Amino acid sequence: MATRRFIPAILLFPCLAASPLLAADAASGQRIAARWCAACHMISPDQGGATTEAPGFPSIALRYSSKDLALFLASPYPRMPNMALSQPEIADLVAYIRTLGPRRDEPTPLEKDEKPPEPRRG
Repeated sequence: MATRRFIPAILLFPCLAASPLLAADAASGQRIAARWCAACHMISPDQGGATTEAPGFPSIALRYSSKDLALFLASPYPRMPNMALSQPEIADLVAYIRTLGPRRDEPTPLEKDEKPPEPRRG
C-alpha cells in the first residue's frame, strides 16, 4: 500500500505566486502597450507616430532580458507615466516585448559557415 505524504499548504504558495509569470499573455501585453506606451515608444513594426526620444520595443527586446524588463517596469521612472502595473500586467507586457526580438534565453542560431562544437570525450 502506497503511503501519501502531506504537503503543507505553505509550500504551495510560492508556486501559486509565480503562476502569473508562467502564464504571461503577450496579446494582453500588446493591449497594455497600446494604452500606456504607444504615445512615446514604437510598440510594433507597423506603428506610425512615436517619439524619437524613447527607444522602440524591438530595440528594447534586443537589449534587455525578461528579468531586467520586469524590474524596470516595476520601478518608477521619471520620464514615463506612473502606470502602477500589477505583476501579471508586467509579465504580459514583458511577454509582448519578447515577441518583438530574439529570445534571449535561447542560443543564437549558428552562422552559415560555423560548425557546432565537437562533443567532449572521456
